Amino acid sequence: MLLAYIPMVYNMVFRIVCEKESRAKEVMRIMGMTDTPYWLSWFIFYTIVNTVVTTASWCVLLIKVVNYSNPGYVWLFFWLYGQAVFGQIIFLQSMFSGSKYAGIVATVVYFCGVLLNKVVQDQSVSRLNKMLASLLPQVAIMQGSVVFASYEGTGVGINYSTSAVVYQNFSFNSSLYMMAFDFFLFTALGLYMDKVIPSDFGTRLSPFFLCTPSYWCRRTRRPAGQVDDENESLVSMDEGD
Repeated sequence: MLLAYIPMVYNMVFRIVCEKESRAKEVMRIMGMTDTPYWLSWFIFYTIVNTVVTTASWCVLLIKVVNYSNPGYVWLFFWLYGQAVFGQIIFLQSMFSGSKYAGIVATVVYFCGVLLNKVVQDQSVSRLNKMLASLLPQVAIMQGSVVFASYEGTGVGINYSTSAVVYQNFSFNSSLYMMAFDFFLFTALGLYMDKVIPSDFGTRLSPFFLCTPSYWCRRTRRPAGQVDDENESLVSMDEGD
């Protein structure tokens, strides 16, 4: 599963940075597009691809591999990991303004997340440290896989009653919760950094822009012609009365 998402990490980081580098994103903003539909379009596109990859991997595992675990838990396990990787993609792309090395460096950084699991994989590591390390989706899925493989190998499987049981200071549910949290955490950090990190493209905001009332109370500016037409309509209505 770690290897299956490497092409997605490379391609999406490369394409998003390319849109910044070619100023296509700024052109769309000039034409009236806001950040919400822009990032929502990437999210929908990625979620569709992730769902296809997850379902394909899930179907392969159901063939003489997963015999005892609840299939729904297995599918959710893989799907949440894919969504957490999307958060990492948004986070990583915010650090680049040139597409030449963006995809390659992002892929290397993504794969290096596996190395942190070596530090916390021992069963003597505390539950707190494993949870903190699971702030990286790669660690979360690998720790969850240890619990999943243990129950599947003993013929019990992962289900509603065993998913919350702590094994080697970690549980299967902990993996699901941490991957869901990682998705929101990295997505929020990526969107924030995309607005404040200095770049050659677009206008950067202050690091404290979220604390300014003007950011939350912005009013939509209307073209002058539209305002004049509305004023003329109001005058006509008054004269009619």
